[in-house]
Amino acid sequence: MRRNESWLTPLPNSFYSRGSHFRKSSSSVAGITKIIPVLLILLVALASVVQILRPVPLPQTRVSLTNALVPGTKPVLPWSSQGGGELEIQNVGTIGSVKPDTELPLGSVAKIITALVIVKDHPLSLGDTGPTITVSPSDVTLYQTMLSQQDSVIPVASGEKLNEYQLLEALLIPSANNIAYMLANWDAGSVAAFVAKMNALANSLGVHTMTFKGPSGLNPHTVGSANDLVISAQALLKNPVLSEIVAKPQVSLPIVGVAYNIDYNVGHNGFIGIETGSMANGGNLLFAAAGPSGSKDLIVGAVLDQPGAQPLIAALSEANKLVDAARKIPVTMRVLSAGQTVALISAPGIAPVPVRAAQSVSLLAWPSLRVAYSTTFSKLGHNVGKGAKVGTMKVSIGNQTQTVALVATRAIQGPSLTWRLTRI
Repeated sequence: MRRNESWLTPLPNSFYSRGSHFRKSSSSVAGITKIIPVLLILLVALASVVQILRPVPLPQTRVSLTNALVPGTKPVLPWSSQGGGELEIQNVGTIGSVKPDTELPLGSVAKIITALVIVKDHPLSLGDTGPTITVSPSDVTLYQTMLSQQDSVIPVASGEKLNEYQLLEALLIPSANNIAYMLANWDAGSVAAFVAKMNALANSLGVHTMTFKGPSGLNPHTVGSANDLVISAQALLKNPVLSEIVAKPQVSLPIVGVAYNIDYNVGHNGFIGIETGSMANGGNLLFAAAGPSGSKDLIVGAVLDQPGAQPLIAALSEANKLVDAARKIPVTMRVLSAGQTVALISAPGIAPVPVRAAQSVSLLAWPSLRVAYSTTFSKLGHNVGKGAKVGTMKVSIGNQTQTVALVATRAIQGPSLTWRLTRI
């Protein structure tokens, strides 16, 4: 009998039909295999679009030049062994000092603050004489009292007419103490009220050691430092009327006639004022003189508490020596060179681009002065041409300032497609 093998053959369309399961599995794998590359292409395309559309950072700047001191040995001036002093060149800086913050009796040097209060309350223009003041009997009595005490005074007569300009001349040239009190009473109604104004004005100038007890400087408790006097002198020199007066070797006044400037340096060796003063055995001088050759800036200085049998003459002599020495110190110095790299521009996809100064800067200077560099950059886009102005640099020593253009040394273009696609 023949073996029945029908049980070995699956029925047609049976789940167990030969190859059916394998054919379906193979078809699914093939379908997935075809989809994956498409998905990958879509993902790459999407990622590329995102990369391309991502915002690109704008170029950034970084300054490579910083503030610095002028190299070299700090200048040495022939200072006296006694007292205090300071010397500076206008708009440049302090050239030297000795005990510049030491408080010392001011004497008549204090009268510059008296004058500044008067012109603040009663302004004058060049050529103006201002209001007229009538000398009172009490003014005459004060003059006689001060004269008997051997103070520095000028004669006045009851009923005499003096205008504001003449009173300022009398205050600052022969340094008349009685005129200081006349002006104080005229301006403020009392000496005490005027002294309060003097202290307030000094504070407004930014000084720290000045204290006033009277309008003439006679009170020994009227004190200040060399540094504060130089600051006050700068304020006086900014007033054209006071600056004109202190530069006079002599003036002509009613009754007294010609009155000579106690500052005998005025009119010699380039000196143009400002005020003398003496207390006990100490001579004081606040002065201004022509600066170094070729410079319009004045030398301004103070010497205080100079000793000797003639302390005021000693102060005048010290000022002469200091001015002569100071004129030899400053030089015109190059503090920035044309083509000097002062900054870098960092832009996407390129090496940093140097930024250079378009021109040189030379300023009056000496060792130990601070050179300041202040940079302002334009708002930079993605495309900057070679040699394009990208900002400015202000170079300063003291109040001397010069501004130069800054230029890019290479062109800057927007980042390439490769950089956009490959950046992280």
